[in-house]
Amino acid sequence: MTKDSNNINHTSDSEHNDLVEAMRGFMDNGKPKVGIFWYNVALGTLFGVEKEDADNVPFVNGKATTGKLHKTYWQKQHHRAEAKGDTSSIFYAEHNYTMIPRGRIFLDEATDRFYVCVGHWLNDIDQEHFREVIEDEFNLPQDFDLVIDIHWDLGHGWSEELL
Repeated sequence: MTKDSNNINHTSDSEHNDLVEAMRGFMDNGKPKVGIFWYNVALGTLFGVEKEDADNVPFVNGKATTGKLHKTYWQKQHHRAEAKGDTSSIFYAEHNYTMIPRGRIFLDEATDRFYVCVGHWLNDIDQEHFREVIEDEFNLPQDFDLVIDIHWDLGHGWSEELL
């Protein structure tokens, strides 16, 4: 890097190329992903998305998904919002992560199919739009399955004793 008379740093061509190459690692590679999310019903968008390339995640009991838990992610974001005094953040306002529609994407080893676990809240939204949002965010094939499970119903989740 070189400095000009205003004390501003400038990169050389090779430094610029190194920075661009480093940023490539953050680009979406187009591979299908597994992970967790919350769904903002009013906006029809996802938030709190944590995802990993499905081919990088090990199968456990025939299923592959990210090792991230909704509970842990929400607690971290809640504490961060509190520390910043960000009262406009959903993570600040809502203490219970189970009160917001959420879900998890799995890959089934036996069928090589993706499925998205959600709660019964799915019945109250535009499912076609939801499928499009999920497909786009997680690079899923169009034939993924939606699975309703009580665990992802509003107000349900892991018992505190199990974690």
